[in-house]
Amino acid sequence: MSIDDRLRPVIRNLLIAKTRDQGSGAWGRGGPVIGRNQRIYIATGDGEYDPLGGEFSNSVIAASLKDLAITDYFTPHNSSYINKYDLDISCTHPAWFAYKGYNLLAVGGKEGFIYLMDADALGNKDHRTPLFTTPQLGNDEGTFEAKGIWGGLSTWTDEEGETWTYVPIWGPVSKHAPKFPGNNGPNPNGCIMAFKVTMGDSGSPVLQPAWISGDFSVPEPTIIANGIVFALSTGENPHQTHGGADIIYKGQPLLNITERGQNTTHAVLYALDARTGKVLYQSGSSMPTWVHFSGLALADGRVYAVDHESRVFCFGLAKKE
Repeated sequence: MSIDDRLRPVIRNLLIAKTRDQGSGAWGRGGPVIGRNQRIYIATGDGEYDPLGGEFSNSVIAASLKDLAITDYFTPHNSSYINKYDLDISCTHPAWFAYKGYNLLAVGGKEGFIYLMDADALGNKDHRTPLFTTPQLGNDEGTFEAKGIWGGLSTWTDEEGETWTYVPIWGPVSKHAPKFPGNNGPNPNGCIMAFKVTMGDSGSPVLQPAWISGDFSVPEPTIIANGIVFALSTGENPHQTHGGADIIYKGQPLLNITERGQNTTHAVLYALDARTGKVLYQSGSSMPTWVHFSGLALADGRVYAVDHESRVFCFGLAKKE
């Protein structure tokens, strides 16, 4: 028996659209997330929405880890608007974490909102009601490119048991965003927002603003270790449209690959205090070019990043002389 024959019986499929051309794909860069409650979670993109018919666009889906059978889902109330203007939440991967007896799931999207859900009952009985929704954090323009929440959320529990959530924002902060007690300077191009998970007046968890970083150019999802948030300002050009292009998608002309390489700047790695957002380190011009959708990795006290020219950069603590 071949290896392929031995592996085939354990292969499962989770179908969230009846045909390939219906959309609803899950393309968050962190992929699916698995909770300790034996469920797997994904966020889906634009497409048809008909839960009874097996169509789950612009939703968060929970499936059984054992057989990938759909067990629950959450769909925002304005899913038709989200679909019409290509503001899907699939551009982020969900974050799963536990807090005071709750299994929680948080996800954001291009529209600029974060949905905090009970991971065991995603959208309550109507599948539309999360535990908590933030005010709009970014993308007042309502565009499907270069604004809002992209990549994914990160969480961390500190030594005192406080739980934190970190959010990369592309573009200016929304005028509807909450005030942050800790403000680390102007951020016209993008930023990292930090929230504490607390119990709200309703007796269920909410996200409480804690601090906001200084300026980032198209930030990637953060990673956290030893009380430090490592965050990457990528310097890329995230625009997907251009007036002179020939291909039209949802009424917008698509940008060609050559233009995506223009108007970029070099990437910068930041180390931020996880509780305050204060800059502890920044890499300056060490990385000479930009980064596209590659993120960060951390191992053995070192942080790794890869730039657009496929160079791998390793950052670590210098030995004392």
